[in-house]
Amino acid sequence: MRAVWSQSALRAYDVRGRYPHEVNEFLAERVGLALSKLGASAAYVGRDCRFSSPSLSRALARGLASGGADVCDLGEVPNPLCYYMCFRDGVSGVYVTASHNPPEYNGFKFIRGDGTSMLEEYEELKRLLRGELSGGSSGGGAVAPKEALEPYLEGLSRAVADAEGVEVVAETFGGVVNRVLPRVAEEFGLKLRLLRPRVRGDFYGFRPEPSPENLQQLSEEVVRRGADLGVAFDGDADRAVIVDGEGRVLDGSRTGYLLLSSLARRGDVVVLTPDTSSTLAKLAEDMGVRVAWSRIGHAFIEREVRRRGATLGIEQSSHFYHGYLYPFSDGILTMLRVCEIAKSCGISELLRRVRFPPMAKFYVDVGSDDAKRRVVRSVALAIPEAVRLEDGVKVVSERGWVLIRESQTMPEVNVCIEAPTEGELSALRSELAEAIEKLKGSPSVGERVREILKRAGFLQG
Repeated sequence: MRAVWSQSALRAYDVRGRYPHEVNEFLAERVGLALSKLGASAAYVGRDCRFSSPSLSRALARGLASGGADVCDLGEVPNPLCYYMCFRDGVSGVYVTASHNPPEYNGFKFIRGDGTSMLEEYEELKRLLRGELSGGSSGGGAVAPKEALEPYLEGLSRAVADAEGVEVVAETFGGVVNRVLPRVAEEFGLKLRLLRPRVRGDFYGFRPEPSPENLQQLSEEVVRRGADLGVAFDGDADRAVIVDGEGRVLDGSRTGYLLLSSLARRGDVVVLTPDTSSTLAKLAEDMGVRVAWSRIGHAFIEREVRRRGATLGIEQSSHFYHGYLYPFSDGILTMLRVCEIAKSCGISELLRRVRFPPMAKFYVDVGSDDAKRRVVRSVALAIPEAVRLEDGVKVVSERGWVLIRESQTMPEVNVCIEAPTEGELSALRSELAEAIEKLKGSPSVGERVREILKRAGFLQG
């Protein structure tokens, strides 16, 4: 077992890095032991289908048990099933995954017994991992398997009324959701077509990220089959991107509107993030729904959904938090709710009622975490009038807005744009991506970004 790991894997709210150089079995066992020292007497452990996940899961369980915690091994299940079991039984847990990161990555998500991700506890966990961590009581806890799918389906049945007969094409990239989708389809009467039905630890060579660039085949298959909709999951299935019956890939704001219009009522609360469409916030307010704002990132949104008793949480990346049932993001439940909408009134019909300005969200690989921080810091210094966020800046004008922030999981800069026209959006996207990529190590990147935004009419003076 490699006794070397990288502290760069300790991210904002989870652990994530390349296997085995940054994340490995040595770190996994330390994580388990550290959690037991934080007071975990029992824990649920689940994992995705990456090649490294089984051994990391075993090492994690070994560390928990050595510290005296009893471990329920949920096995290879989608992320929402692990969160659901923690929520249902009031037990903390860990899910082994790197979500949408490439297959050579892996890591850990930490779950409280209320179905939200650890935040304050995670800060203490990082402190323990960075220090001296002595062994626990040898073999103090037990490790035993536990069934998760049937309890999860029982929970879903309380929320989903009628999706029977809806035809769905699913892009899973060979992810762990393939283990349960056929059973979900049987339970709720869906007509399901899987594009990649085998579970594969290499995700068929894809980065398991349901971005529009990865979904051309899904769009074409939905149209060819005349299906009601398509759905694409990320690597651990807490996220679902929807394709309508006309083959159009919907962003998080559009799918969020579908969910909002069917679930929210006057006086309810919806949690939005700064990367969602300005139109979505206005539509919510017009419905009499109160809008609360959250920092981007699943752990932060879960906290706000729980704290505010929100009906929904909506993120542009197509994480949807069904607060009326539980606070965490669940791609499978999102699929089922959209299937209900497709059956009752049609997705395209609902979307024709509103106009969303053109938007784009993309990532620029800058090579290192230090470089992404330098880029965001340079932009913030060059554009003092921008709105300051916890992890970036947002330039807002009458023409739209541009959000530039640090990725929480990769050495990337995340950029999100709302522009008046598709042409302006495309030009702005190309210019910003080129500038950030070329000047990532230079203090001048901020001034270059300022020039681009000024020329596009997003900045004055």
